[in-house]
Amino acid sequence: MTDLQGALIVLGVLAVAAVAIYNQWQERQFRRKSDALLPDARDDALLPADHSQESVVAGRAEGVDALEDPPMIESAVQPGHRLDERREPSLGAIATAADDRTEPGFDAGVDNARPSPDAEPSAPAASGVSVPAVRAGTRHVDTRPEPATGLEGPAGLWYPIVFRLPAIADAAALAAIRSDVSGERRLSDWLDPDLLGVPSTDGGEAGEQASIDRILRIQVVDPRGPASTSELQAFVANARRAAVSVGGQATAPDPAASAAQAGALYEFCSSVDVAIGLNVAASSGGFAGTKLRGLIEAAGFRALPDHTYVLADDAGNTLCTLTDGNGGGLDPQALRSQAVRAISLLLDVPRAPGTVAQFERMATQARQFAQALSGSVIDDSGRVLDEASIGRIRVQLASMLKAMRARGIEPGDAIARRIFG
Repeated sequence: MTDLQGALIVLGVLAVAAVAIYNQWQERQFRRKSDALLPDARDDALLPADHSQESVVAGRAEGVDALEDPPMIESAVQPGHRLDERREPSLGAIATAADDRTEPGFDAGVDNARPSPDAEPSAPAASGVSVPAVRAGTRHVDTRPEPATGLEGPAGLWYPIVFRLPAIADAAALAAIRSDVSGERRLSDWLDPDLLGVPSTDGGEAGEQASIDRILRIQVVDPRGPASTSELQAFVANARRAAVSVGGQATAPDPAASAAQAGALYEFCSSVDVAIGLNVAASSGGFAGTKLRGLIEAAGFRALPDHTYVLADDAGNTLCTLTDGNGGGLDPQALRSQAVRAISLLLDVPRAPGTVAQFERMATQARQFAQALSGSVIDDSGRVLDEASIGRIRVQLASMLKAMRARGIEPGDAIARRIFG
């Protein structure tokens, strides 16, 4: 062996060692950046970072009773319920005022769905105050989830996976990775790294490729339920395989902790996925169909193909729905020759923007219908609702909305539409 060959062998060994050391350093840098970008999944999904802060569920805020105080608004969620299931009420023989039915769940706690074994938060307490039935959300809502720009929203809604990919990865490659990771099982999209301040890494030595950090955001709470630990583990495994196939890397939060957050968020959302109903019933006989139709259309309601009437804002968001007293449709043509014993106005709490204002509008509209038709505003048991009863509902509605907003959910906005449909 010549001196030249020996020198080349030594240089080769040194070069391999240098590359290995550089790769280890680069991986540590990537993990540090990933830890900084990913949210901490260890905190309670339903509590602020500072647990000493006053919350709506655990105490009193701004003079409004918390949900643990006797509420008049209660979820009709039953075991196995999902956010996209809508059950309409039945008034029965409402015109006779002889109905002895008991309203669902106003004297005991609600058995809320437990869709995930990873989390078992308790449901809000209930009390024995008679109010209009609170029903599962109405059927006709805006289901157009708007795109968001980051990871805003309540804890547990998103599962972010950070990818370090070659900068040459194009849109087609990103689309293929997204499909490989979550497919159509969950909504997912790539976040703009510029909006999140995710840095790119320029190539250093000659021949090295520049790389960039990208975040794939997967929505893990929706009307179908929360993602499970095994589902998230599958996403992570898919992500790592997809990243390696293009010469990249992928990291993600702990699947078990994230699934627990998702389950807790879904449990809470199930407890507030309710609709408030106000009924207008005829004192005797029924309302003349032609007069009723004229009043409904004059109030701005429009009929849908199933003959349910909806009141919508300029953006197409459903503010209130109107049905007959049994939750069925009112055929505009049939109203010309038939009488109607009762009508129901429904406000879908988590899906209606400006919920408090819409409740006031619905209550006013119910009174106007009752006055014009010589009827009464009643609950589902036939009891007349006076101003004091409406006021108590108003206070408890405000308490429910505070609990939602404490978790980053504003009724009727893009985040709420993503969660509730």
